[in-house]
Amino acid sequence: MIKNKFQLKRESTYQLLIEAGMKCFSEKGYTATTISDIVEQTGQTKGAFYGHFESKEQLFMHILNDQVDMTAGWTDIPKQFNPAETTLEEVMRATLTGLASMLASCPNWILVLVDFYQHSKHDPVMNGMLKDKYREWVAGVETLVIVLKEKGWISHNKDTRRIAMQIIAFNEGFIVSSVLFDGFDEQALIEGLVKLLA
Repeated sequence: MIKNKFQLKRESTYQLLIEAGMKCFSEKGYTATTISDIVEQTGQTKGAFYGHFESKEQLFMHILNDQVDMTAGWTDIPKQFNPAETTLEEVMRATLTGLASMLASCPNWILVLVDFYQHSKHDPVMNGMLKDKYREWVAGVETLVIVLKEKGWISHNKDTRRIAMQIIAFNEGFIVSSVLFDGFDEQALIEGLVKLLA
């Protein structure tokens, strides 16, 4: 179906708002970012914002959905490698590098996520949506673990869900402490994940 000019303009405005939201949240944090900050980035009006989103919280959830779309296929990266020629460390490095390049537009996003949680933790609807999103992330990492098992990098005896949850916890904790304290040490992250998986 061919889209008319109105539909194309609406989609373009939606994407501008998503990108502006990611940029503002990444730079200022969730709580400090206002709807005015977001629309100023786009040259749009608040009316345009409210034509797409009911609230800043709803925009945030749309951004999380958009990030899932942006990272489509990241769990397939290990399929490109041969276990006889590539170590688990090399595969994890390639996988995380690929994922990071897909998410380059939202640096330090885990801090924004923590800020959003703090802001909305007493809102049962938003809290429930965030928990649903977490389950979706776990499922994505479970897919990665399954690929690593099928290719022979890790044991089939490992509990896929438990490892997926541990990977997320380790990765997010590492990133938060890196941002707050010592700076990012990619080698330390990779070695930690390999120990977790081995």
